Amino acid sequence: DLERHLGVQLFDRSARAVRLTQTGAELLADVAAAFSRLREATGRIRQRGQPVGVRISANPFLTAEVLVPLIAAFDQQFPDQRIQISATEVMEDPRDGRVDFCIRFGEGDWPGLERLPLYPVCAIPVSAPDLADLPARIDYPFRGQSAWQAWVARGGPVLPSSSVVRWFSDFAAAIRAAVQGVGITLAVWPVVQPLLRAGRLRRVDAAEVPLGQLYLLSRPLTPQQHQLRSVRDWLTQVLRDSAGVPSGPD
Repeated sequence: DLERHLGVQLFDRSARAVRLTQTGAELLADVAAAFSRLREATGRIRQRGQPVGVRISANPFLTAEVLVPLIAAFDQQFPDQRIQISATEVMEDPRDGRVDFCIRFGEGDWPGLERLPLYPVCAIPVSAPDLADLPARIDYPFRGQSAWQAWVARGGPVLPSSSVVRWFSDFAAAIRAAVQGVGITLAVWPVVQPLLRAGRLRRVDAAEVPLGQLYLLSRPLTPQQHQLRSVRDWLTQVLRDSAGVPSGPD
């Protein structure tokens, strides 16, 4: 067996349950790390025979309302590429290699990442066009607090509403609920423009609260990474165009 082959004791069999010895625990850690590297290596080899992909991460709302409408244009611009989109509320770090680009709201505090500001964003109150005078408030998590708490803390006015609060786990679900007439919620301008133009939502009040910028994040790209740099420049342009934001120097 393995213990005889190595000449060391790996298991403590003196108790009712078999346990690893210190040596056995050290060997297990090394073997687990080796298997992890083996999985990574075989994954890279399998991917060599597949079409080249550009992996983009965004939250579910940005994915549905901003990225999905751009897929056809992406395919036309980069016919030898395959776009892969990860729709998640969790920030995915491009430095770990699982995604190439990440689109996120924030203040630009992502050390070690290349950050391209796309356009300023702000919170605006919205609802379905035919909502009642005293609607329920639709709330969701926002940077460690609720969206409506953040709205008031940043100087937004307290708007008329009923005492009913409908809680949703993420921004995308809250916006879908507002479209369905569940209540009033806080949307992000100008990302929400398509729903306003289509008449599915309306602004409830002219007030707005700045939320920082929308950023395109990536790991630092070298001059040799021509394809990713081309995709980055194209994404920057079309995302700004989709929001009606004039392009300027980065």
